[in-house]
Amino acid sequence: MSGGLKARRVDMKFESIIAQERPIRFLTQMLRKGSIPHAMLFTGIDGVGKQTTARALGMALNCLSPVGVSACGKCPSCQKVSSGAHPDMTTIQPEGAFIKIDQVRALSRQLRFAPLEGKWRVVIINDAQAMNLEASNAVLKILEEPPKGTVIILTASQTADLLPTIVSRCQQIAFRPISYEKITQVLEEMRGLDGETATTLALSTKGSLGKALSVNEEKWTAWRAHLVEQIASLSIGSIQPVLAFADALARDKDRLADALDVIMAWFRDLLMCKVCPQRVINQNLMAKIEEASQGRSVNELLEKVAAVLGAQTAISQNSNVRLALEVMMMRLLR
Repeated sequence: MSGGLKARRVDMKFESIIAQERPIRFLTQMLRKGSIPHAMLFTGIDGVGKQTTARALGMALNCLSPVGVSACGKCPSCQKVSSGAHPDMTTIQPEGAFIKIDQVRALSRQLRFAPLEGKWRVVIINDAQAMNLEASNAVLKILEEPPKGTVIILTASQTADLLPTIVSRCQQIAFRPISYEKITQVLEEMRGLDGETATTLALSTKGSLGKALSVNEEKWTAWRAHLVEQIASLSIGSIQPVLAFADALARDKDRLADALDVIMAWFRDLLMCKVCPQRVINQNLMAKIEEASQGRSVNELLEKVAAVLGAQTAISQNSNVRLALEVMMMRLLR
């Protein structure tokens, strides 16, 4: 497919989706009743099963031999969906940073025709918050005049990132972050990680199973340990190392969000060591955490946590990244 339209491999059925019982229950009840909304909006953080569920729903809608309301996974239709070759299932994703108007125009042309093989034409628009204004308005027009036999599923981090008029035309289904206990269990069973590594990784991913499963745990553990060592050893005695550290964080754009999460976890652990030691995330660093927390008051550590949160908030609002990090470092070390 051209113009940014592409099908993605589907390899899961409803029964295989982890820790999203409420959305799955809603969708299966919807299928049993035969009451299929023309547009749905799946919201939640990355890595909690939104896209997988959308693909599973698309597979179920056109399955030739459904098991109850779930796809069989074996019929010709399911096999085509799994291989990304079903002509009635289309996925749109951002090209670069945005979903562009040309991608939606190509979709509009495609939707002029009835489904070729299945009962339903299924369109999945992933990361719908990445639609630029032109693309958003074009999608809105499709939702206002939905083609017969078409189901459109949008996935997004939160409704606030979309036009209210788009949100109002969709059946909203929320996907919650997955508990760290469940992520720990999955990492132990699927990746064979030991309990301590699995727990630490699970806590660091803040409810995103997809993120936890995509991490190379050895590289991640080494990188996290190095970052913690850097932040623990910085001193206000010399300003240059502090600014150099902020600069290094700013340049590593791909890992900046993760780095700030690690720094947040470090200062949170110092705080928890004071008030509730069993809630320390980095239990394997307990001796270092106890040492670093000595001589620091709870109020002081609360200020450190607030400093990191302030940087995260500023960066999410498109502030100057380097300036936000430098301000954070000054607040952390004063």
